[in-house]
Amino acid sequence: ALAARYAEGLRGVGDLTLPVAHPEARPAWHLYVVRTPRRDALKDHLAARGVQAGLHYPVAAHQQPAHAERFRGVSLPRAEAWAASVLTLPLSHEHDDAEIDRVIGAVREFYGA
Repeated sequence: ALAARYAEGLRGVGDLTLPVAHPEARPAWHLYVVRTPRRDALKDHLAARGVQAGLHYPVAAHQQPAHAERFRGVSLPRAEAWAASVLTLPLSHEHDDAEIDRVIGAVREFYGA
């Protein structure tokens, strides 16, 4: 329900790309990860408003130290772009509608929406 609240409140806002669930899947929604080329600025904006957003997987898999030898010299532009643009918004079973609405409001404020 909280992920649906995010989807409704953030649909069409700025340059945000929202997560999409496959129609035959039932996501657990333990993370709500959006993408924006202005990820760092949005994260800073949210932090200034007391919203703690996360950076899950900020380094592409092929750039991880464990894969350094195997992928030396390899460029995977899409994976690198995703890693540089993902931002995890707060979402857990402990949040309520008002908290999610506060995050939505702060994101919309960032985009002037």
